[in-house]
Amino acid sequence: MIGLRSLLILIAAISTLVVTSWAATQSPRQHLLLDANWKFHLGDEWPEALHLESSGTGAGPASEGFDDTFWRTVDLPHDWAIELPFDAAADGGHGFKALGAKYQANSIGWYRRTLTLTEADKGKRIWLTFDGVFRDASVWVNGWFVRHHESGYYPFREDITDLVRFGKGNTIAVRVDATKPEGWFYEGAGIYRHVWLDKTAPIAIAPNGVFVRTLFEKNVPNNHPTIVVEARLLNSTGSGSKVTVRGQIVSPEGKEIGAFSKTASLARQSAGIVNLTSKIASPIFWSPESPKLYELVTTVSTGGVVVDRQRTAFGIRTVGFDPNRGFLLNGKPYVLHGTCNHQDHAGVGAAMPDALQEFRVRRLKDFGCNAYRTSHNPPTPELLDACDRLGMLVMDESRLMGSDSENMTKLDENIRRDRNHPCVAIWNIANEQFFVQDTPQAANVARTMQDYIKRLDGTRPVTYAAPEGNTYRGVNSVIEVRGWNYHYGPEMDRYHAEHPFQPNVGTEQASVVGTRGIYTNDSKRGYVSAYDVVWPGWTTTAESWWSFFADRPWLSGGFVWTGFDYRGEPTPYWWPCINSHFGILDTCGFPKDAFYYYKSWWTAAPVLHVLPHWNWPGREGQSVLVEVFSNCPQVELFLNGRSLGRKRMKANSKLSWEVIYAPGTLSAKGFDGAGKIIGESKVETTGPAVRLQLTPDRETIAADGEDISVFTVSALDAEGRAVPVAQNNVHFNIEGAGSILGVGNGDPSSHEPDTYLPTLPSREIPVLDWRWQRMPISKNKTSLPEYANDFTDSSWAALRAQAGGNESTIKTANTSAVYRSHLVLSEKDLKADRALACFSGCDDEGWYFVNGHFVGESHDWQARPVFDIRPFLHAGDNVIAVGVNNLYGEGGLNPNVTVRLLGKVVAPQWSRSLFNGLAQVIVRSTHAAGSFRLTATTDELKPATATVKTTPRARRPFVP
Repeated sequence: MIGLRSLLILIAAISTLVVTSWAATQSPRQHLLLDANWKFHLGDEWPEALHLESSGTGAGPASEGFDDTFWRTVDLPHDWAIELPFDAAADGGHGFKALGAKYQANSIGWYRRTLTLTEADKGKRIWLTFDGVFRDASVWVNGWFVRHHESGYYPFREDITDLVRFGKGNTIAVRVDATKPEGWFYEGAGIYRHVWLDKTAPIAIAPNGVFVRTLFEKNVPNNHPTIVVEARLLNSTGSGSKVTVRGQIVSPEGKEIGAFSKTASLARQSAGIVNLTSKIASPIFWSPESPKLYELVTTVSTGGVVVDRQRTAFGIRTVGFDPNRGFLLNGKPYVLHGTCNHQDHAGVGAAMPDALQEFRVRRLKDFGCNAYRTSHNPPTPELLDACDRLGMLVMDESRLMGSDSENMTKLDENIRRDRNHPCVAIWNIANEQFFVQDTPQAANVARTMQDYIKRLDGTRPVTYAAPEGNTYRGVNSVIEVRGWNYHYGPEMDRYHAEHPFQPNVGTEQASVVGTRGIYTNDSKRGYVSAYDVVWPGWTTTAESWWSFFADRPWLSGGFVWTGFDYRGEPTPYWWPCINSHFGILDTCGFPKDAFYYYKSWWTAAPVLHVLPHWNWPGREGQSVLVEVFSNCPQVELFLNGRSLGRKRMKANSKLSWEVIYAPGTLSAKGFDGAGKIIGESKVETTGPAVRLQLTPDRETIAADGEDISVFTVSALDAEGRAVPVAQNNVHFNIEGAGSILGVGNGDPSSHEPDTYLPTLPSREIPVLDWRWQRMPISKNKTSLPEYANDFTDSSWAALRAQAGGNESTIKTANTSAVYRSHLVLSEKDLKADRALACFSGCDDEGWYFVNGHFVGESHDWQARPVFDIRPFLHAGDNVIAVGVNNLYGEGGLNPNVTVRLLGKVVAPQWSRSLFNGLAQVIVRSTHAAGSFRLTATTDELKPATATVKTTPRARRPFVP
């Protein structure tokens, strides 16, 4: 008899052999994008789907057998709210979209996706990750309910290994309920961030399991930092195992500059942490001006075989706050020129392509912005990737303050996911908790959150965006860095004097309102003057707040509300205005005049900007306020060559003149302190617009089905000058390897669509006068005489339609019956491309026939099957027959049946009006290399075309 000790050794050896054998034939982890080819349906006709009566028996769209053939196919990210109409009766704070409790049919949507796992995937762990779903998501896999997740801004994942099948299809169903908002601004609806499928070995790095940080002695940058790696591993096998974790450091130039390893033991069915350290010499420091990235390659081996490998980008840098010197980057004072932003852009709403994140970061950097606050929620990871690459510091913000288990779990996920990004410089635990922030309970909660963040990441400071002045109680009394939302002035000075050891930062400032290209207030149209002279009662002008902060290094700089305009929260006007006016850039990223104020004082290069435009017919002889945003020490203004005087520029200020309007050229010259000209600028009275112009931000993009080019549409006069008052309606057409994703123009009161969907001509015909007879049926595709067209059913009982559903004609279980109805069609009807027979329900099994031909079957009483019956129809009388088998209780056929006659899909005609001379078109590449050509036309102007090349680039790993 084998001894116990020998038996345990044998089991361990077999287990190790299984892991080693698996690893020897498989590559390490696969991180696969699961964005393509989802089926989508807006509406929720299956209330029973959430009745979780039995495991693995999801009802309606949650079931495996549900027929989604005729649902719309979409790729993620997807925001269905952007597709909804505007409605003056809807919630203005969320952009007047027909969404919410009053619009229930628009507020719940379903997504379904089938994927195949091969036999080679057996033995792997299979993970499903959602980066963000707005708002309440319920997820099923192969009919099994696996997760309910609330909050639209936090990622969630599940290990679905137990539920998947190999060598067969696997169905994922997601019900998304966007009825309830989470914030008070536009938030979108749907699966608006990426979805991922991860496959790992049984022994692998845990999700978000690698943390790499750089330590310097006393946090002072030097030439010999210590690289510290924490690797959290999972062992899902039935026995313990020895693992070796190896780290390799790759420099920004792509050279390996360090390697280190450690061996540890992992118990069966457990998680363990392996810590590694190494020194490197002469580091290259990351900063917004020089965003150099290193890479850590973490490799896990067992039995000498690699079972996992993961690459992690990181940067070497230090961040901190000093009570007197302000924010410190790499040991030196660094002024934060920041903006706050929501995830929202013209044309796409909340569902931003990754390349659009990069486009927006570049736009912010154009005026000297070096910091980004993710208000008021954690960001999508791709934003942080863009900030890492391009150089933008980030204040990473939690959605809500709370130390309950749910909030702490979300906080944990957020910190672990984002802590490797060098761009993340500070964590923010919440925004403006007005009603509780000064209470002892809020202090306790803030302390708990802050302490937990410090345990997960001791390298970054923590703040809270406080909407109050000189108040040191509650959250402010425990938070590491005092955040200021507004209240600039003496209150800040008093607070700093009374609490000299607490650092400070302007978490939210300015809130100036203005509409691009508009220079007078217009409450009827919802427009606000762009002169930097209109602001809400809680704040002040750009010049006022920034000149105050610029003189006080201890304030660290701050974050403007906002970088971009966003949908919802229209201020100071309500309908017809549907978005904010706070942005330095509008919703398209077109600069407002304030862009040049910040560029003047946030960049070193000479800036000289004159406003307003100079097209004012009818105002000849009247005074017009002219302003110049510049950092030139002196500025001289000219009208048609005549000097209107030279003025000195005060630091962090602007200059103004009252000018009697006359058509022509308004120009300015900027001088340095010695009187040398260092800049010139002008605005001219243009002629009428005569032609359109299309300008892509990138003339070559990748043919990967994800990359984008953003086109600026403008109108030019005969001399090629942009006409700042053009309002033409422009139509767009695209040919080649691209598709239009969305359009916009930055008009805060525009009710034009941002996206155009294909249309499907259709006509519905009710199928009435059903008759039925209880009888045995063939529970298969076999036709019966009772299904045929020539069968006489006049003696059968009539079936009464009921609003509540079935009449329950079958009263006993294990009983079957046949139901028949007639449909008379003309030759014109038969010209339809498809004819969809739409059924409302069948208890419990049904076999469907048209003129004796089998068309489909259903085995779910909650299903509402749809079949294309066009091939089986003829002119004249047609018979639809259903054989029903009732399994449990009462049942039968729901007689609420319609036939939808569908024409051919009509491609959308894209269009958008110019707003003050500009519009925008976002075009996404296909998978074809070559090019695409965008054409812009309007009845009044000469058309424009622009061509963009699409070059081959391998798609990132994906699920087809």
